[in-house]
Amino acid sequence: MRPSRSKISGFSLVEVIIAVGIIATAVSVLLALLSVMARQSASPADTLTALRLPDALRAELERVAAVGGFEALAGQTRPMAAPGPDTLMLAAARDSTRVQALNYQPPPVAEQMVADEQYFLIEVWSFNQAPLAFDPGGAVLVLHVRVSWPYHIPGSASATSPADREQLAFNLGINR
Repeated sequence: MRPSRSKISGFSLVEVIIAVGIIATAVSVLLALLSVMARQSASPADTLTALRLPDALRAELERVAAVGGFEALAGQTRPMAAPGPDTLMLAAARDSTRVQALNYQPPPVAEQMVADEQYFLIEVWSFNQAPLAFDPGGAVLVLHVRVSWPYHIPGSASATSPADREQLAFNLGINR
């Protein structure tokens, strides 16, 4: 009596190639999404840090006003009607612990942040119409502030293009 042959079945070469192609496509998509998800997870953290900047900014502006005078500080801010690159600019570290003026009354050289530490760029404008316009006899200077990031990325030779930055705007008042 002859033993009966059982039919052994397996995957064909075509089926294996299709399965490998599907797995390779899935892995490629997951790897591509990984960088996007990492960037998106950093964005809310940077936004929260930017929202914590007003107190540190107020302290730095008060320091600058104490060094150069309140009227001189008001003179360094350009009116909102003519925003331009020549307004008062400050920079902040990524953790928002340090805020420093860049173009007017900077701190002593030993205390200045290097470019790699300047993650947030802070631009300050004054209001040009009453009731928020600066009055030299008044006790308050009301400012419009725009924070944009990342200003400098560590290891980068130049500042990030303004079109590639996120930004946040708020108003701030400092007392004489």
